[in-house]
Amino acid sequence: MSEKPFINILIAEDNDVSREMMAGIVRAQGYNVIGAIDASSAIKVITEHAIDLALVDLHMAPKGGFDFMKYLLVNNIDLPVIMVTADDSSDLLLQANDLGVKQILHKPINPERLIKLIYRLLKAKGINPNPVAVNSHTAAFTPEQLMQHAIDLADTNAKSKRGGPFGAIVADREGHVLGEGKNGITSRVDPTAHAEVMAIRQAAERLGRADLSDCVLYCTSEPTMMGKSLIISVGIGQVYYGLTHQDIKSIRASEERVRQELAGKGQTQTVYKQLGHDAAMKMFRHWEAQKDKVSD
Repeated sequence: MSEKPFINILIAEDNDVSREMMAGIVRAQGYNVIGAIDASSAIKVITEHAIDLALVDLHMAPKGGFDFMKYLLVNNIDLPVIMVTADDSSDLLLQANDLGVKQILHKPINPERLIKLIYRLLKAKGINPNPVAVNSHTAAFTPEQLMQHAIDLADTNAKSKRGGPFGAIVADREGHVLGEGKNGITSRVDPTAHAEVMAIRQAAERLGRADLSDCVLYCTSEPTMMGKSLIISVGIGQVYYGLTHQDIKSIRASEERVRQELAGKGQTQTVYKQLGHDAAMKMFRHWEAQKDKVSD
């Protein structure tokens, strides 16, 4: 397996935020990144630089990923390409395979999956995927990039019809992604599967703790009442959101009813009645007397 002083990776993407997000993930591994905004500029890059691997978005204007692949095919250029797209149709897979695409990566990009694919394709080409002076830390992103990632999650979720157009990201204060979530109420048949709830769950599992007071939440829309309760519970002190409840009132009509009921201003539909107080209190007193007890 050959040793190279540096490894050049082309990233062709016409969305500046998405391109820089992928570039951040790749640079964090110690690779050199050269960017392009469409197929024409990507072709220019490979004629001027020794490129080892390319990440190419399918839909770019005026020329997209398949135009780039056709150029490689016609000119007999052996370059491993990862095609990036939000499209998951079977026709796409067939066409990509015919044009020699090595791997398709669906948006939104999962950093760990992206790096694994890069490693595998570089190894297959006979290149040591561990570059000199590799930085083992995961990539850190700006608030704008993290919000865009949440928006990409929501967009992909809506297009796939797995749930509503809601996405969320939990990151640390330096911008490292700890958890991501998308609305799954319909697909999971889970009324608690709000995007922000799913992202918080994943972050808590990854960190191995329920205290997320050192984390930041990014949501495509203002968190639901359930989400806000969880945010308070885990201690998240900073939340960024794209849309307000008013912006999306057409698809979150029940949220206002819940809000009014909790505030004591709306009609209460649920009947609450206490039952089994003495037995429940006896159980609670036994718990209070325990040593090293878990309180939540």
